[in-house]
Amino acid sequence: MPSWTLGDLMSMATARVGRRDDISASTVSFWVNEAYHEVATQAPHALLESTTRFSVGSGTSRLTLPGDFLETVSLSWDTNNADSNYTLVQAAPAWCDSQGYYPVGVPERYYQYNNVIQLWPSSDSYSDTTSGRSYLLRYRARPEDLTSTSSIPSLDTEWRRAVLYKAEAFLHEYVGNDIEAGVAHARYAGYVASLDNVHARRQRAGGMSASLPLRQSRY
Repeated sequence: MPSWTLGDLMSMATARVGRRDDISASTVSFWVNEAYHEVATQAPHALLESTTRFSVGSGTSRLTLPGDFLETVSLSWDTNNADSNYTLVQAAPAWCDSQGYYPVGVPERYYQYNNVIQLWPSSDSYSDTTSGRSYLLRYRARPEDLTSTSSIPSLDTEWRRAVLYKAEAFLHEYVGNDIEAGVAHARYAGYVASLDNVHARRQRAGGMSASLPLRQSRY
């Protein structure tokens, strides 16, 4: 099975556009990374999932998102207390604004804007701890650029070929091969659709289903 390193992807993508010697290695690397980032946002990838924890004192309502944040998977309490083991529910910003964030209480909802997660209402703190409440954010991360030719994309193996197809399309566009670029984009779209279908079949076969929050807001 191919290792799909940056070097592999650069070599194969260049070969697929005719081994053109007028395309510099830095240009090929740029478009392979552009393809990598696009594929990474196409579907959830386990290798790009991450977690971070927040310690929140009384009166806190905003949590700063990690620099590599792409999208939220879940936000839940992470405090060792019997009444705190549940997932917060995503809310509409306008609703939270209309209700106000004080007095402090037990946060039940949240929303995201800019680089911040806003809790609703603003958090209180436990009477039996000085550190306040703790929250666990599970999120999908943006991939880091591949800089070494030995670097491997943080994607499931079958998705790494999609990076090749998309990089090929970008390189065809770069050198003005519009017809070939269109064919390559169509090849990429068809391959991604086949992967989506395989993923859906695996979910059905495995009986996978979405999990609900352990406690739902009453609003």
